Amino acid sequence: MTITVKDFAKTLKISDKALIERMQKAGLNHSKDSDEITPADKQALLRFLKGAKTSTSKSITSESGVTVTSKGKSSSVTSTNKSYSDNIEAKRAAASEQLKEQQTKREEQLKAATKHKQEQKNKFAKKEQERPSDKPVNVKAQLSSAVSAYKKKERSNFDDGEHRFETPKEFIKKDIEVPENIQVGELAKLMAVKGGEVVKNLMSLGVVATINDYIDQETAILVVEEIGHNGIALEEENLEEDIANLIQYQDKPQTRSAVITVMGHVDHGKTTLLDFIRKTKVVDGEAGGITQHIGAYEVETSKGRLTFIDTPGHAAFSSMRARGANTTDIVVLVVAANDGIKPQTEEAINHAKAAGVSIVVAINKIDLDGADPEKVKGELAAKDLTPDDWGGNIQMVPVSALKGDGVDELLERIALEAEILELKAHYDGAAQGVVIESELDKFRGSVSTFLIQNGTLKVSDLVVSGNAIGKIKSIINSDGDKIKEAGPSAAVEVLGLNSVPMAGDQFQVVKNEKQAREIAEYRISKNKEKKLLKQKDESAGDLFETLGQESKKVLNVIIKTDVGGTCEAIIASLNDLGNEKAKVKIVSSGVGGISESDANLAVAVESIILGFNVRADNAAKKIIEEETIPLSYHSIIYELLDDVKARMTGLLDPIIKEEIVGTAEVLEVFNSPKFGQVAGCNVVEGNVLRNKPVRVLRDEIVIFEGELNSLRRFKEDVNEVKNGNECGMGIKNYKDIKPGDKIEVFDRKEEAQQI
Repeated sequence: MTITVKDFAKTLKISDKALIERMQKAGLNHSKDSDEITPADKQALLRFLKGAKTSTSKSITSESGVTVTSKGKSSSVTSTNKSYSDNIEAKRAAASEQLKEQQTKREEQLKAATKHKQEQKNKFAKKEQERPSDKPVNVKAQLSSAVSAYKKKERSNFDDGEHRFETPKEFIKKDIEVPENIQVGELAKLMAVKGGEVVKNLMSLGVVATINDYIDQETAILVVEEIGHNGIALEEENLEEDIANLIQYQDKPQTRSAVITVMGHVDHGKTTLLDFIRKTKVVDGEAGGITQHIGAYEVETSKGRLTFIDTPGHAAFSSMRARGANTTDIVVLVVAANDGIKPQTEEAINHAKAAGVSIVVAINKIDLDGADPEKVKGELAAKDLTPDDWGGNIQMVPVSALKGDGVDELLERIALEAEILELKAHYDGAAQGVVIESELDKFRGSVSTFLIQNGTLKVSDLVVSGNAIGKIKSIINSDGDKIKEAGPSAAVEVLGLNSVPMAGDQFQVVKNEKQAREIAEYRISKNKEKKLLKQKDESAGDLFETLGQESKKVLNVIIKTDVGGTCEAIIASLNDLGNEKAKVKIVSSGVGGISESDANLAVAVESIILGFNVRADNAAKKIIEEETIPLSYHSIIYELLDDVKARMTGLLDPIIKEEIVGTAEVLEVFNSPKFGQVAGCNVVEGNVLRNKPVRVLRDEIVIFEGELNSLRRFKEDVNEVKNGNECGMGIKNYKDIKPGDKIEVFDRKEEAQQI
């Protein structure tokens, strides 16, 4: 391998010039840095440096730049100098070996680069041949670019580049698992993108959301796929299913009592019928004669024990009737013989059919004038409820709930229907069932009515229902007696839950408090996510709904009721109120009295407070009086709805309507030094009034709107000119009146809008 003076100087770490001077002193003929150095030249230079002597002090400068001094007229290099020179020679030998290795490696890299360059050249030449002649390609530029890229890659690999991080050049598609609800920021983290990108994609989909908002699974998957990843719907552990499977019954199912729901239109005698069966006076204690919440009663009859559920008949309680149908075995449909089928009767029929339960019809009020049971049967047959005596399968019994006529036959028919159904349930094991009603009692706390569907409920059992948990302190049957336990089909009142469950919630007994708390926390978390999602959807809906439109008037309402079912029914009814200009917004709702926190919330959001069979405590009263918060108490639901309608009407801006009072035709135009132009007119329609606004019409097109500054009949100023008379009219700030124009006198009136 050829080594030049320049290469050897770099190895020895001295300048080219200094090396050439020493080589010439050693008797070598090298004069340029490009001259080659042979091994023999290296040995000659080394011998010269070793054998150099001087009579005076001389300095020998080693290749490493260290000076060794020798004294005396004819002294030689000392032993120290000799040792040092040996070290220099060793270093030179090592440097030479290292140089050889580097040169070998470099030659290999140059060969590889040359080979790659040739391959690229051949490749581009081939492409050039295949490319159409009208599209020339700069092969030289492309080849140069490819070689530069290759050299850059080689340098990166040579300079310990094996451990360097390289940014991915291509988008990597990933599978993103999306839960049922997810926060926008969390979704961005899963995809390793900025939150703003997710928000931007949501906006393109018409969804308004911030980085902290929750979005549903379907929307999240759309965003994931929009960004380029693969969205996978994550099936989360369904804790509700696990909860349902917590209780395993080992015993054989046994016959149980039937659960009967009484349904029908308002004032058709449902509660009166049940009252006769129970031998009590329930109906006397109801406001306006209307059942405001579900009542559950166990009744001993000659046909055995039956559990009756009385549901409200008013239109507002549709959801409560639906819940009654879903928890029952048999529906007793009460229809007044003198009134026939009404809207709530049809609704009850639909709920019963949807729940797939048996129907027995009680045609009530047969003792009244105008009663026509056969006509009622015909109306029911039109609704696919054909009487058994007409060849159908629906049992229909004429009764008088007030006198008791036909009630025994009705009970026999119910018992027969129950026998056909062969109703059974498990008696041994933990109880589970449904909450029929719930309320917050001032003295007893949370009070719930349970309908037990399986198992046996005992005092001290640990129960979870919705978000509420607690140990059963007391069980009270429908007769008001405290009992130790209750079995399937029993309707009982229980005390001991830490909060009021929602009517319609499932309840069940669990093993320990830890398990109960886990279930409650899971449900609270899920409810919170749903609530946040609903709030976001409502706010986004309001935003898009009101774009470019007049903003809706909103009546904020806080509702407090005596029982949960009534609260639910009122909320459903209020949400149905309103129109395109006004709506009701339920700020807060709950069971129990009106508290200080309710009053403070009403102040904060400018809300009205509605109390249904509840009252405000002293602390709340003080705030309500000081802040003049609108508060109203009610005990009948349709009165409450009328009150809210009136308040919503008060929010709406009045409607301004225009009414044309009279029209005059311009016959001639005169100039008056006092009033300017005066139009001589004939009143052709209605009356012309001095103090009303006017319009000038030309060819039936309005060209000016203003007011009169004069109205004269002959030479007298007047306030009114009647139809068929002539008059002079001066229009304020208008001087372009012409014969043939019409002057229209009109009036504006305000009318209150109605909901």
